This record gives sequence, structure tokens and C-alpha cells, in this order.
Amino acid sequence: MALNEEETRYHLIDPILRAKGYDDPQRIRMETPAPVEPTGHKGRRRSGGGRTDYLLCVQVGAMPKPLPVAVLEAKRENADPLAGMQQAKNYADCKRFDVQFVFATNGHLYGEFDKPSGLQHGPNPLADFITHVDLCQRYADAKGIDLASPEAALLFQADSPAWAISRYYQDAAIRAAFEKIILATQAGTAPRVLLTLATGAGKTIIATNLLWRMSQAGLLPKPALFLCDRDELREQAYSKLKAAFGGNARIVRTERGKNAAANARIHIATYQTLGIDEDGDGSFLTDHYGEDAFSVIIIDECHRSAWGKWSQVLTRNPNAIHIGLTATPRKLTPPKRSKTSAEVDNAIAADEALTAHNVHYFGEPVYEYTLAQAQEDGYLAACEIVKRKADIDARVFTAEEILAAKVRDLKTGRLLTADDLSKARYTGNDFDDELFIDLRTPAMCADLFKLLCEHGGPEQKVIIFCTRDLHADRVVQQMNNLYAQWCKEHGRTRKDDYAFKCTAEGGAEKIDIMRGSGERAFIACTVDLLEAGVDIERLNAVVFFRYLQSAIKFYQMVGRGTRIHEETQKYKFWLYDYTGVTDLFGTEFITRPRPSGSGDGSGGAGTDGEGGGIDGDPVTPIPALRLSEGERVVVNAQGRFILANRNGQATPIPVDEYRREVIHRVLAEAHSLDEFRRLWVTAQKRRQLINHLLGEHLSPEVIREVDAMQEFDLYDFFGKHGYHARALKRPQRGEAYLSGNAGWFSAMNPKAAIVLRGLGAQFAKGGTEALETDSLFDVPEIAQAGGLRALRAIGNPANVMQEAKMRLFGV
Repeated sequence: MALNEEETRYHLIDPILRAKGYDDPQRIRMETPAPVEPTGHKGRRRSGGGRTDYLLCVQVGAMPKPLPVAVLEAKRENADPLAGMQQAKNYADCKRFDVQFVFATNGHLYGEFDKPSGLQHGPNPLADFITHVDLCQRYADAKGIDLASPEAALLFQADSPAWAISRYYQDAAIRAAFEKIILATQAGTAPRVLLTLATGAGKTIIATNLLWRMSQAGLLPKPALFLCDRDELREQAYSKLKAAFGGNARIVRTERGKNAAANARIHIATYQTLGIDEDGDGSFLTDHYGEDAFSVIIIDECHRSAWGKWSQVLTRNPNAIHIGLTATPRKLTPPKRSKTSAEVDNAIAADEALTAHNVHYFGEPVYEYTLAQAQEDGYLAACEIVKRKADIDARVFTAEEILAAKVRDLKTGRLLTADDLSKARYTGNDFDDELFIDLRTPAMCADLFKLLCEHGGPEQKVIIFCTRDLHADRVVQQMNNLYAQWCKEHGRTRKDDYAFKCTAEGGAEKIDIMRGSGERAFIACTVDLLEAGVDIERLNAVVFFRYLQSAIKFYQMVGRGTRIHEETQKYKFWLYDYTGVTDLFGTEFITRPRPSGSGDGSGGAGTDGEGGGIDGDPVTPIPALRLSEGERVVVNAQGRFILANRNGQATPIPVDEYRREVIHRVLAEAHSLDEFRRLWVTAQKRRQLINHLLGEHLSPEVIREVDAMQEFDLYDFFGKHGYHARALKRPQRGEAYLSGNAGWFSAMNPKAAIVLRGLGAQFAKGGTEALETDSLFDVPEIAQAGGLRALRAIGNPANVMQEAKMRLFGV
């Protein structure tokens, strides 16, 4: 029998690697956690392990840590060693692991992909595999780095003891940054580095270990500066950096007229504490820091920082290493030419003057790790999308119609005139921002509350992104009223602070309660305050009641829900989309300028080209439109989607399309129902089919749940959708098996008949898996009848069980 993958590694691959001069293969294996699936209310982590590969490392002298330079993919003994060695896939692997070479082997032969040349080689005998010495030289030649040079010592430093267990992509990001720093230093240019990782991937830990390794390599002769734009981000960075550097990491602030961080090695500051304002003036910076005061400057969330805010820090430190961290790199690219090209060009020029053009300044990201990759690896939560739409959002209200309805200002109740209206026409994008419609928010809140009840209950941790403070106030009121009514109807005691507003006007103090307590502060209604820098691991849902045009803001907001919470087994988050914002998945991170005077409904001035979107409300009147008697707002379903990895990007896949992909792969394995039945009753083939689906990141369990077929075995799920067979629930199939095979049972040994009848009852309880567990023959009635011994009285037990399964699935 051929060796499986684990046996192949142990018996065939490990001995060769040791003979070729690599470290103990047990120490150079890379393992990811088991993948997560969007099944059930909170998702689940799949049983078993995740991906296991070798990270082949080179070691130079007595350096603290070996340097990974290649990936070796182990395959089972009877697999094609070139399977999966397509250039596109392995180029992606080179980028994801920050390596130059990818190998694959079945223990006898191996194939190779060489990133520098783009060539693929093999298969060749594994006995001829490249030695440690030769691989070391190949890496040095490919990167143009002299591994014996003093600056190369940076590559071989270990992580901080405080954060020593880093994930493979965190280590890869640091290596990629160091490689660019070394090459820039060798070329005599100022190192500028951009790292792009999904929200929740641990950018602050990466920054901490990056600075730690540089310190250990002697590359921090002057202090390092970690710069961010929010207090929450500053406190988060301080906790990570202090764990590594202790008292040598301090927050920049004024104490007794002096800089509290003056003697620290790591300075942590916001733009505000440095005194950097919108005009680029930096009084604290210039008073307490001379030019070239820092060895390294790290700009956190650099996509959100306008050039005028932080450029002075960089221009005063031109010889420092500048590193930008972001989940959403921003590139400003002109749209296609149109009749208004001059106006658009002017808008772009104005936007560039205020926008951090990261790629232009730092260069292309040296390392990228996307939301889709992190979900696929099992580091971030899976996602199911539910799209809804209020029918009134398709309406257009003219200024004449609004005035005829005797509208009043939402805040003062004052009757409005034509001079108070800012537009001639108001569309769905304007609702809750420049025009309030009395029944719209209650209808949307009622629909959301119903969905929460259906998908885990109302007492979930949820963030609702609203258009402005006035909108958030009304959403809070509606959600609290719905909850109070629900508690009354179900005889439940109301929890404190069920729904609360969290904006610049107030409520931020309740975030810690929401984060730490499972019994209070469930629904946070915000505008922009929770867009970034707030980690709520147990968050179950992200809701959009506001319109967006910016992919950057959208990804940042979605990132609030992506963290996994092992304690509550939260491996999935729901994304409830009431405004079509999920169409932004997969779009480029581009700031799209809005032509001045365009009535596109984007609203007033905001950030990232967004309307509304500012905590706090302007003083302009907001018309409150009461619908005429008999009119109502209906919220309609727009579909459900599974967020999946498509070419490295998180892409919403409609449930119907997802189902078709699952079934297509099943039909490729079995062309008819009879073929499928024969495959299904053979445990090994059935498991191979399921593993193949899961390996393609397609979970039939997800579709079975969406289709409300949890009471059906997967056999019936596949039979219905793939072969148009009648689907029977597990108890129905178990009963049909007993009644349809009465003659078969009566003609055999009575004790054997008891055992085989017992299969029907067990299938009714647990489906196919119940027939293949070790405990099957421990079931009392089956054990008392003799179990396997009883089956031997009528033939080979394996053959008898196979026939019984064929009869069970054949009814």
C-alpha cells in the first residue's frame, strides 16, 4: 500500500533532507491551523490539521536563526510530483512565503519552480535534491545579497521572546522588508518599504518583531518612531512594543514640559501628540526632535494619513528607514477620459495634494497577505453575506415633491422652504444623510433584528455602520425597542446597553464593555469611529446601513468582523448589506474623485471621497419626509453569498454559483447516480471526494445549511442537486431501508438481521458517518446480536456491509 503524505514525509523525505545538510525537518515544517468554514451561526474550524509544508532554510555561521528561502510541498507516495506545479500557482506561493524557489515531491521524484527565471524543472530523483550549500548560493545570487556581509546579519535574527511564535506570513513580511532594506543600503538609496496585510493579520506584532530584529542586528543607533493617527492604535502598539522592549518603549507626551519618551529606544506617537496639524506644522516635533532624529519610522495605517499630516516627519528624517503598514494600499489612478476630463483632472490633482500616495512614495508592496488568503489559511474568520434592499431606495424624490409634503427639519421641527433644500433630486444614496424618510429606518431595523434572531439570536455582538450621528441615534432607538419587545414576548430579562451609539459625540467608553463582556453592550451603532483600530474578536456581524463608494473604507469596516474568537468558537461573521456595498469586494483601492456639483447622492464632505461619514453632524437643515398614509417600506432579499478566495481576492460567490461549483466537481467524479452510489458506499472513495472538495475550499455543508437540508444526509443533498433524485430525510431513508428490505432480512440468520436492521436506525440518527464509526458495533442492540460475529455467519463482514449500504442508498 502506498504511503500517505505524513508517512511519505517521515520515511522518504526527512532522511534525504538530513543527508543534504538541512536542519532537522521537524524544526523547519510550516503548519497552518485547520481551515474555517461558514457553517452554522458561528462557523466552525474543520477537524484535522491545515496545510503542512517544509520551509527550507539556509544557515550562515552561528547566526541566531536560519533563513527560509524555499518551500517544499510534500505529496503522498503515489501522487504525481509535478501535480500542482503550474507556474501561476507557484509564483503565488513564492510571493506568499517570500521565497525564491518552490519544490514538490512524492518522496521519490521532485519538481521545481524557479521564481527568478520563471522556469519549471523536473521530475528528477529526490536523491539528487539540491544541497544546503548550493541552495544558499542560489538564494544569494537570486537576491543579489552577500550573505557574509554585515548588513545581511539582519536576515538571520530571531523574534522577540515576547512574540516568538509568529505565523509564517508575519515572518515572510519581515524578511521581505529586510531584503529591500539591504538592497537599498547596498545601492546607497534611502530604504522605503510598504507592507500590506489584511486587517486582523497582526501588523503591530510584525512591526514589533521587525524593530526587535533590527535592534538585535545593531541597526537602531538612534530611536525608532512608531506613528499612528488614533489613540486606540497608539495604545495597541504600546502594549505590543512594551512586551518586547519593556521600559525602552514609551508613548510620546508632554510631562513637566519635557518629552516623556526622550530616553526611550522606541517612541510611540500620534500625529496629534507630535503637534502635526492639517497645515503640516509640527510644533512638538520641531521642539523636541532635531533633524535625522530617528533610525526607523513606521507609519501605521498609512492609507488613512493625508500627506500634509505626516510628510514633515519623513522629510525631517530623510536618512531613516521609512516603513508603511496598511491593509489597503492606496493608488490614485485617473478614470477613463470623458467630456468632463478637465474637471476630473482637477479633482485628482486636489485629491493627490491631500492623499497618501503610498505606492508612489514607498514603492510597490514588498509583501502582501490578503483577507482571502488569511481566511483560507484559517487565521481569519469566514464570512457569509446577506444582501437586502429597502424598496424605497429605488425612488427619486424631487424638491417639489418634498416641499409639497410640508417637510420639517429633523432636528428643530421647523417647516422648510425651497432655500433649505440643497438638491433638486434626492435618491437612495441621500437617505439618512440629506433626507430622512420616516418609515425607512424602522423597516430596516426590524428586518435586521429578524435576521439576527434567525442566525443565532438577538444577543450578538454587532456593529452597524450608519450615515451620520442623527441616523445612529434613530437606529439605536429602534434596535432597543425591538429588543425590549422581544424580551417581553420571550419572558427574558433585558440586558444593559443592548444598542448604543458610539461616535465622536460619545459612547466610545462602551467599546471595552462590548469587547470584554458577553452579557452587555451588544449593538454598536457608529459612523466612522469604529472603522479601524478597534479589535472586537467576538464580533458576530457587521451591518451596512450607509452607502459607500470607497473600497478602502469598506475593507477597513469589514475588517472589524474578521477576527477569530476561540473561546466562544466564533469562526464566522455575518455581513448584512442593505446598501450594495459588498459590490466593492475585489475592486482596486482607488480614490475616485467626485466632480464638483455632481448630484450623485454622495452627501456632504467626508473622508476617502465619501459622503456623510463624519462623526458629528453639520448644521444644515435635514428634511424629514413623512410618507403618505397607506405607503410603507418593504425590505426585500437580494441574495446570499459565500465570501471565497478567487485569485487571491475575497470575492462574494452567489449561493447558486457556489452550489454549482460543488456539484460540478461531484459530477466529474461520478457521471450517474449509480456510479455515485458505488463511490459513496466505499468509505475511502467517499472521503477522497469530500477531501477534494474541501481542498478546493468548497464546503457542501455550507450549501446544505443554506438550502435548509440539515435533516438530509449529504448523499441525498448530492443526489438531489447533481442527479435530480428524490431526496429523503435521514429518518425517511432509514425507514425505507427497513421496509423495502424486509424479505432480505427474513431470509438470513436472525442475529445478522438484527445487526443489519440496526444500520437503518443508526443512519436515521447520524447519516453516513454513523455507519463508519468505531462505535457502531458498540450500539447495545447490535452488540447483543453479535456484531461482526453475527455478520460472519452470512459472509465476509465487509462485503455484507457494502451490500447493506447499497440497499440503504438505493431505496
